[in-house]
Amino acid sequence: MSPLSKLLLQNSCRNVVKSYFLTPSQFRCFSRTLAALETPKKPESSQKQEHALQRSILEDVLLTEKPKPTTFGGKVAEKASNTFMYTAVVVGVGLIGAFVYVLAGEFFAQDSPQTIFNKALSLVREDGRCQDMFGPSIAGFGEETARGRRRHVAHHKYEKDGMQRIRVLFHVKGDRDEGIAQAEMEQRDGDWQWRFLYVETKRRPKTTHVLIDNR
Repeated sequence: MSPLSKLLLQNSCRNVVKSYFLTPSQFRCFSRTLAALETPKKPESSQKQEHALQRSILEDVLLTEKPKPTTFGGKVAEKASNTFMYTAVVVGVGLIGAFVYVLAGEFFAQDSPQTIFNKALSLVREDGRCQDMFGPSIAGFGEETARGRRRHVAHHKYEKDGMQRIRVLFHVKGDRDEGIAQAEMEQRDGDWQWRFLYVETKRRPKTTHVLIDNR
């Protein structure tokens, strides 16, 4: 065989190999195509039947009534369980009502320390002399613990000359200085009225400013 014939034969063999063998990416794409063609699709009627079967099972679980006990012991146990549930509900509602009552008395009653504190702090913030002493922005808070946590406002309830009185003490702080405020209210003819309200700076020399004095 001549050299020219050998060269032609080699080129033809290479073309045949290239035509019958695929690259890895082409082979994976070809495999996915075959798998998609071979996977049978469920008919729509079969899917509807499966959905209806699942729904019927769920309805049986949710809507089926619990069989009532027929024996005396079973009836007693059922009544005891129902009584316990009703009692728990009533007790829970009672506890919630008591909590709401205490909370309302603490924050909304006229003689509550928190109510007097809020009213007194509003008067201090609106007073021009207090703004000159502490600054235009004045904050009020109760006693502080060693860790810096602020407690409730210190207060004292007492009776004198047949009159109910309550006194509160709280801290005030502004950009210029800080101090202490004291306020006291007295119950007269069923209504709570101011007896006094004053503030005092902590920085020496101490300055005292009286906002209300009905003593």
